[in-house]
Amino acid sequence: MPPSFTWGENMARRARCSFFLFFAIPLCIAPLLAEDVKLREQAVHLMEVANAVSLTGGWATTSKPLRLPSMIHSLVPRRKGHSANFRQERMGAGTSHFRDYHAIRVISGDRLSDSRTGEEPPEVRELLRYIPIHLGRFDHEDVIRSIEDMNVLGRPAKCINFDTHFGSEMQANQICVDIERGALLRWHVGDELIENSQYFQIANLWEPGRIRRFVRGALQLEIDQRMTATQVPVDAKAFSPVSGHWQRMFGCKNKRRAVGISMPMPPAGTAGTGTVDVIVHGYIWDNGTVQPITIESSERPDLNAEALKLVATWKFLPLMCNDKPAATVADFVVHFQGR
Repeated sequence: MPPSFTWGENMARRARCSFFLFFAIPLCIAPLLAEDVKLREQAVHLMEVANAVSLTGGWATTSKPLRLPSMIHSLVPRRKGHSANFRQERMGAGTSHFRDYHAIRVISGDRLSDSRTGEEPPEVRELLRYIPIHLGRFDHEDVIRSIEDMNVLGRPAKCINFDTHFGSEMQANQICVDIERGALLRWHVGDELIENSQYFQIANLWEPGRIRRFVRGALQLEIDQRMTATQVPVDAKAFSPVSGHWQRMFGCKNKRRAVGISMPMPPAGTAGTGTVDVIVHGYIWDNGTVQPITIESSERPDLNAEALKLVATWKFLPLMCNDKPAATVADFVVHFQGR
């Protein structure tokens, strides 16, 4: 574990795990060809409302100490039947559990302290990417085609149909929001479909009690989350440094992402032109070297050791934060062709 990460990288990771903290500003969006400006304005407004009704501004939205337990039931075949859970306490303390893995993280101001029994499993990272809700925005590559009234998961909804450009290709997508609450009900972008249902309210915020994620029609994970509020005062000891010391987090300005300068792929095989991707999770250190940690995703376990060994040779221009090199976490995709 690196001694410290930037505040920007930590928050980016949290954002990816729970929210996509994007705010689309209609006045900054130039009109797109073959798109009605007023239609886009309506679509952006619907997405802004969905962000507003579910994005927390901090756990101080209520005066009561909150506990937000979440549980994931993963249906991916390689880990079928296993579950992970995450508990978020008000004021910035959280715990994660999966099999024998146990972690506690405490954030206090610009300080962080965590304690874990090992490396964070892919299942826990997968859980954190989607709780308490997955949100997004429209950008310049999205072309709004229509907005229609529908019934989605038993709720009256407005569904935004839009196309996304990928080079010369066009992808048809749909996002549906609850007419009454404004919350996001369905996210269907590319091969991914996310359904949010059984919403509950935290102060003035709406969060889904049930989240289901499909990829190409196959159910990948199902998340149940609920809220319990208690009048019992929060124990200040719960927010002491769990590792015995604090790590400092700091704001990241003049940020430049890590840039790959040497990322060799494995030699091609003779089994045709098909490609198998193995995703490796690890660190890019402040000197640009890579430390692979674990396999994030793989359809071919027999290729995992080769992928880990290869990624360890990759080189990067490191993340730059406040004009200084910094360490960061990353996922690395290794393409095996003809293997």
